[in-house]
Amino acid sequence: MTVRSDWASDYRKRLMAPEKAVRLFKDGQRIAIPTIAGEPPALVRALGQAAERGTAARLTMSSILPGSYTSAHLLKPACRERIHWDSWFCGGGDRDAVFAGIYDMTPTHFGQLPHVLKRDRPYDGVITIVSPPDEEGYVTPSFAVDYTKALVETGTIKIAEVNPNVPRVYGDCRLHVSLFDAIVESDDPIMELTTPPMTAEDEAIGRFIAERIPDGATVQIGFGGVPSAVGLALRDHKHLGVHTEMFGDALRVLMERGVVDNSRKTLNPGVSVYTFCVATKETYRFLHENPDISAHPVDYTNDPQVIAQHDDMVSVNGTIMIDLTGQACSESIGPKQYSGTGGQVDFVRGAVMAKGGRSFIAAYATAIDGETSRIVDMLPPGAVVTTPRTDIDCFVTEYGVAQLRGKSLRERAQALIAVAHPKFRDELQRQARARGLGPR
Repeated sequence: MTVRSDWASDYRKRLMAPEKAVRLFKDGQRIAIPTIAGEPPALVRALGQAAERGTAARLTMSSILPGSYTSAHLLKPACRERIHWDSWFCGGGDRDAVFAGIYDMTPTHFGQLPHVLKRDRPYDGVITIVSPPDEEGYVTPSFAVDYTKALVETGTIKIAEVNPNVPRVYGDCRLHVSLFDAIVESDDPIMELTTPPMTAEDEAIGRFIAERIPDGATVQIGFGGVPSAVGLALRDHKHLGVHTEMFGDALRVLMERGVVDNSRKTLNPGVSVYTFCVATKETYRFLHENPDISAHPVDYTNDPQVIAQHDDMVSVNGTIMIDLTGQACSESIGPKQYSGTGGQVDFVRGAVMAKGGRSFIAAYATAIDGETSRIVDMLPPGAVVTTPRTDIDCFVTEYGVAQLRGKSLRERAQALIAVAHPKFRDELQRQARARGLGPR
């Protein structure tokens, strides 16, 4: 991209109030909002207020996961006449309305979203929060490069919200201010996501996974109790690398402790690579102009062929339930959409293709009530198979690790029963025998 010397003029010409900026949209346009912390608070608030008044354009809007501002200002009944929501994942802010048929959902692999939004389901543009410009007039959508960069470069309507709380990061994520149709300024607080307390089950799962990760491996771990427990259990490891979709507190802690130094990565050595970040202020400050961190679009970070170039690549993901053949349902409870495919399959496939790579799918042995096994004979009607049995490598509960890749149906069933909660094993064994999957 050519460096512009007159960027300050470009910036001033595009600067306007958020209320004026959202009037640039036209009826029928499809507009994306970046992932979670990448949402622009002032623009979202202004658009929500206009939608409630009935003065906003009629838009279809989407995100891989709506953040707190989007949930509070756009995903409410008063906005539905003007804002139609088409979810790409489903979270706490939109899953009930998706299940009720009020909102739509478009299933997709996270890594394919930039292609989908340009070719299969074209989107007109994006609104995003960005860092203040550098001396050359470049900003970075540091919290969500994902599909944001592609839509800024190709869309017809792109609006940036410049916020001094957004760190400036390195990588394939720089965008010149001249690319935007409008720029607004705000200093709204950035959405934070604190790691939930770890349970004994989290710690057990974390230990099982960590002991199978060699020194020098490259890891992908996300948000939640299990990833945090894996991070804690890796504190005595050495020379780990990071290639992940989400950068969170656990990875920041591992970098600060020197556990992650990226020195043995076979691709992008020396830097931790991510596509979106949601964490606490400590991690946001850690990202700022950190030469050891590199942000890239999701069609790079989540490309299985890119992931596979990392020797000893290890991916860690969660699921809701798994059947005795190894089909993992990670996004629905029966027919109710609970989340989405996200990047799970991207990393499962990439990791197992890597030299020495491993993929772990984890879940507690029982659901929250303790009376339902997450390992089941057959998935219930309507359940979505997120990761096919042919892709599953290792499944982990607090009772151990079931290695499934390359195993027969009988061997899979027996390995899964062995890591189920003890009170469900007899019934699972009876069900396995009825299907010809019992022990020989």
